[in-house]
Amino acid sequence: MLEGAIGVRARQAAVDEIDRAGRPRPWLVGFAVLHIAFQLLLLIPELSSVRVVVRVAAFGISLGFLLLVHDERPWRTPLSACAFSILAVLGLEFFHPEGSGLLAAFAAVGLNLAILAPIFWVPRTGTTPAHARALVTILWLFYTLSSVLGVLQAYFPGRFQPPLSAVLAAHGSTRLAALEIVLASGERVFRPMGLTDSPGGAASAGLYAVLLGTGMLLSPTFRGARPLAVGSMLCGLMCLYLCQIRSLVVMAGVCVITLLALLLISGRISKLVGLLGAVGAIIPGAFALALAVGGKAMTDRLTTLIESDPGTVYYSHRGHFLEATLFHDLPLYPLGAGLGRYGMVHSYFGNATDGLWVEIQWTAWLFDGGLALICLYLGAILLVSWGCLRVALGRSGSAEPWLSAWGAVIVAYNVGALAVCFNYALFEGTGGVEFWVLNMAILCAARHADRGAFRKNPA
Repeated sequence: MLEGAIGVRARQAAVDEIDRAGRPRPWLVGFAVLHIAFQLLLLIPELSSVRVVVRVAAFGISLGFLLLVHDERPWRTPLSACAFSILAVLGLEFFHPEGSGLLAAFAAVGLNLAILAPIFWVPRTGTTPAHARALVTILWLFYTLSSVLGVLQAYFPGRFQPPLSAVLAAHGSTRLAALEIVLASGERVFRPMGLTDSPGGAASAGLYAVLLGTGMLLSPTFRGARPLAVGSMLCGLMCLYLCQIRSLVVMAGVCVITLLALLLISGRISKLVGLLGAVGAIIPGAFALALAVGGKAMTDRLTTLIESDPGTVYYSHRGHFLEATLFHDLPLYPLGAGLGRYGMVHSYFGNATDGLWVEIQWTAWLFDGGLALICLYLGAILLVSWGCLRVALGRSGSAEPWLSAWGAVIVAYNVGALAVCFNYALFEGTGGVEFWVLNMAILCAARHADRGAFRKNPA
């Protein structure tokens, strides 16, 4: 009994020490506001001459938080060790003889560090469940607004469209034509942009509106959130249909199916039935509304997803990129192809003559660090997904019931994100930063809830 009492006191002292070292601060809210603000700055035409600076600053927020947020006793996990290993592999790539120059190498490492940085700085913030709720609410509202604007851009061509990115505008008319869609009226317009300056940019907002909308439907963070969530999911799905970006339509489907499966496995039948009813009404409703303006061109493009068996469909659209990665690029670059040889990093900072083309995430990881980098990134995604799965099943953070629903939403998002790595390079942009911020926010909120439960019942 004495030993048990000593053990309880020791655990309580450890908890108190952690609490003193990591007092909760609203860093996540600040990140969400700045993250959105820098996306909106790209819409200001007067800043087109400093677009590179603004885009770099969007990643600089994450790096800045890595420097500003301090904790005497940081939360060390196998995930942080995995992130350190990724950075070590990228550091070794500095010595690759085929890299695109020192500046491009620094930019590539800086980009990856900015994307991975939330793994290190979010646990230092002392994030509470209230902060996690605020984060998902702010992001949900922003992406819902962007989706609504994307739908309006299709319904009222030219009236709600932001200025086109100067980088894209510099391309020829032939290149820009590939970014257009044909409406039911026969008019050619850019794919809905939402609150971005890129045609089709509203599709990502639509995905988040659908995904985070399901979270709000299952576990609302404020009064009146449920009816807004239904509207958000409706607009988000319409936006996905109208943008005609099939990979994100597939990702949305994968996320929803995964979420339904998690609700079934965890025994939350009432939530499962409610979500099934909502999804069953929203999917045909959104399609009918989108069809009225998108017309035959929209249906023709979306029906290519079911024109044959899934393997044949994937190979004809994206599978050949995976085949080239496995059978051409991997034997050629097992240890990486050198840093800064593709994408915007190469466009802005690399040598003009040594560029490589990347369409899917696996190719990007292979070029940056070879097979080792692919395994480490995959390991990091699986590790964080396992942590969120524990939250979804109530094995962590159970003192805050709303967390289990959001844990399931984030696990579904992770499965969708992993699936979309076969279609495009998700972790080479701000989508990668958002992935790690959302995951770490849920894990840290669950950890805070567990500490609170122990303080109430230390035995």
